[in-house]
Amino acid sequence: MKRTIIWLLLICLSAGAMAVNTKESYNMKRALEAAQSGESETAIRFLSKELDENPTNGYAHMWVAILCTRNNSVEWAFQYAQSAIKYLPKKEYEGRSDMNILLSEIYLDSKDTARAITYLEQAQKELPKAEHPYRVLVRLNSKRGDKAKALHYAEMALKNQPKSIDAQLLLTDALEENGQYEEALKHCNQALEMAEPQSKDKSRVFAKRALLLIDMKQPSEALADLMRSTRIDIWDVSEDIVEQLHDTIPDEVLDTVLAAHEKEPEQLYWKIYLYDLYRYRKEYTKAAQMGFAILPQHNGSHIVHHIASLLEYHIGDPELAERMLVKQLGVDSTSASTYVRLEELYAETGRYREAFEMADKALSFNPKDGEKASAYQLRGRIYQIQHNYPKAIDDFLAGMIADPRDYEFWFRIGRLYGEMNDTVKQEQAFEQGRMAFAAAGKELTAEAYVAMGDSAKAYEAAQKMIEKEDSEEQHYNAACVYAQIGAPKEALFHLRKAFENGFRNFYHVAWDMDLDSLREMQEFKDMVNEFKQLTEQEKQALRATLDLELNY
Repeated sequence: MKRTIIWLLLICLSAGAMAVNTKESYNMKRALEAAQSGESETAIRFLSKELDENPTNGYAHMWVAILCTRNNSVEWAFQYAQSAIKYLPKKEYEGRSDMNILLSEIYLDSKDTARAITYLEQAQKELPKAEHPYRVLVRLNSKRGDKAKALHYAEMALKNQPKSIDAQLLLTDALEENGQYEEALKHCNQALEMAEPQSKDKSRVFAKRALLLIDMKQPSEALADLMRSTRIDIWDVSEDIVEQLHDTIPDEVLDTVLAAHEKEPEQLYWKIYLYDLYRYRKEYTKAAQMGFAILPQHNGSHIVHHIASLLEYHIGDPELAERMLVKQLGVDSTSASTYVRLEELYAETGRYREAFEMADKALSFNPKDGEKASAYQLRGRIYQIQHNYPKAIDDFLAGMIADPRDYEFWFRIGRLYGEMNDTVKQEQAFEQGRMAFAAAGKELTAEAYVAMGDSAKAYEAAQKMIEKEDSEEQHYNAACVYAQIGAPKEALFHLRKAFENGFRNFYHVAWDMDLDSLREMQEFKDMVNEFKQLTEQEKQALRATLDLELNY
């Protein structure tokens, strides 16, 4: 919802300015000045004064709704948005449309898709040529399985904006969803003709056509479009395209990109593709080598974190990963995400004091919600290992407040209350978790069933998890589930599968309490030692090819 609200704020600046010019109101002027400076509380104070003097000022209601949403005061935002719709002039179509979109976003956040669609439809009626309501209406109706209605809104969008590339692509998506591939390709080609040569739009349309051609079982033609798109702007290319093409024609994709890289060795985008392709092929040493080749040209924190994770999880070299992350802090000492990554690495390697220091650093730099949640949750896990359950619960709850979408933590909290023999709070936490999963329309996970002591359902959920995604991560998660419910044979089987598929984070294996029931088993010890020996060879081979001073 936050992205939409930021977009609304930018749009409403012009509407708010118009209100000032019309009303010549001191309070409105001061409120808008404060809002533009990011002083929300001051802005709301002046808007409240304006509404005391003029309770039917729809523009003031609109601004209060926007600012309340920005401050996460959803109930107030809802009320003021409705009042804004009531009091805004009938011809203030843009503002009324914005308020309907805001209300739709509130209902989307509460998973009430039907009411969200109602407000979006009203927004579309207020401002028929606006693109955003159509795009969301197409997506929501498609998600609900009403493909015909999704197609209807996509057709309306193009009818109202016949020269819009976005409208052409919106209809392309809706037609593709309905299995009308030839018609979808026609509109995609029309978008291609409309796009300026060598523009980002051109790149975007090539990428869209590549995905469409994959669905049409024409992977070689899709690969050609991918290469065309890349030469214009790699950042418009979805990683999903590369992954799908690799799954379909792996050798052709690798050969094509290798040839392009050989012809243009300095081009960053061929290196990025090769890095991803080697990861898909589980050739992690080559992926790491290519990652280090990327760094001199593109050393942002995202790519550093990506390569550090590869070194830690697939190469088994946390020392080199740590050196990369510490060096990145020399580039940006205020990066909360880098401190969180180091917190995780230190936690897994048993360096708890340093992990706590990294958590404090991360939280001091105003991290994003997900980063804040990770910092708290990692620290909570350390407290759990140390049997400091009250502090663990406090941190898990703080993580839930920062990012409430990780519903499994309610069950982790419930288990801790169980360790404290507080069965009342334990059941309250479990009930919160069950309600959160139900509100999101999701089934309970294997970990949730483990926490509640339902081994049969945990076993079944773990099987479904592997059937849905046959990856090293899910095999490892399944091993943890089976180890906790007393199924050591299955746990060892899936742990081996995780190792065979490229999981090499032995420090995490040693740290993870979920595997405690396996630790004294000789088969477990032999398996870990077997893969550690293989990993040591791979790690030394990689280090021999790298500049260990990390001069990127």
